[in-house]
Amino acid sequence: MTPSRYSDFAEDMKARLADLHERGDRYQTFDLHAELAMGSNLLVYEMRKQKGQVDTMAYARTADGDRPVSPAAAYERVLSFLAMQHHIALSGEPMIKLHEDYPHAVINVELRAKGAPSKSSTRMILVGVDDAEDAGRYVAASGEPRGVVSSRPYASKRLWEWK
Repeated sequence: MTPSRYSDFAEDMKARLADLHERGDRYQTFDLHAELAMGSNLLVYEMRKQKGQVDTMAYARTADGDRPVSPAAAYERVLSFLAMQHHIALSGEPMIKLHEDYPHAVINVELRAKGAPSKSSTRMILVGVDDAEDAGRYVAASGEPRGVVSSRPYASKRLWEWK
């Protein structure tokens, strides 16, 4: 089983997050929740616009507990993950244990541009890998090939590409 490449999806996501961050006034509403798992640490970044008000929050969850993080630093770390050269995606069916040697990101975005008739949304779990061989090693180490997306576009009840 060959995992599908998600580098184009990550590049698009990076551009959309930059647009939300830099030109949030173009959107009626948006809700971004990103969790970045690196080893045993977790970084959470949230940005939300409702009723014209934009709120951001970021924190790190470590073995020592939660601690606040600069939203700007968290945003840059999420963009750095998305800028990696290669990504694959987890299917969530079945959910597999995250491998600590690989960075993982859960990205959930719902947005509605001003004047748009409806919202757009995505919810995906991306894994940063070095290349196709590394992706194969990830799948082999997971022990569950169905846990990695092998065809695109992907959509399930819990995870989906843009819709």
